[in-house]
Amino acid sequence: MDVIDDLQRDGLVIVRDSERFAYGHDAVLLSDFVRARAGERYIDIGTGTGILSILAYAKTGAAFVAIDIDKECVRMASKSVELNKLGSHISVHQADAREVTESTFGRFDGAVCNPPYYSASAGTVSLNESRATSLFDSTLSIKEAIECAARTVKFGGRLYICYPAKSIAALIYWLERLGFALKRLCLVSSKAGKQPYLCLAEAKKGGGQGAEISCVTLEDKA
Repeated sequence: MDVIDDLQRDGLVIVRDSERFAYGHDAVLLSDFVRARAGERYIDIGTGTGILSILAYAKTGAAFVAIDIDKECVRMASKSVELNKLGSHISVHQADAREVTESTFGRFDGAVCNPPYYSASAGTVSLNESRATSLFDSTLSIKEAIECAARTVKFGGRLYICYPAKSIAALIYWLERLGFALKRLCLVSSKAGKQPYLCLAEAKKGGGQGAEISCVTLEDKA
């Protein structure tokens, strides 16, 4: 059943299904981390309910093409865009990020992605099909998400992505392997004294060495 949540920002709302994974705080944190500019065009890889595109547009004024392989996610994201009257700024499409190329939607100034975190092959979590595409990497691995950005973002463009802090080595490995230089990294902890659980990364396609590193706690943002 569809539920409409108030995002507590500029009157924006989001449509979610009460029986499915909706969105996490990670997407909200990543939207605040994005440094896109008005007039730029970004791709949202694996948009889910569309929350990242909606909040990042509200912050930056950049336009977004939001894609997802799951038709129900596309339906909900499209409905959210419609309710927020953002159709001239955000377009939503059903597409497999593993197959999207420059010829599909054109070349972008940058990309955003809150990818699935869990390995579908690990066997530790019971898969529910209605949640699987958002949570498990069977349809979009970290490598495949960055590959999509590499194919669609212009040279010098930016990728903003979040990933579990415990898997930071894999994130940095694939960024560098696929032509992105890490420029900013923010480690997020739930509270002071706790180990970081999340990293927010900004990477530049074809960029040089040198990155800005920071740490925050959710208490700081409360």
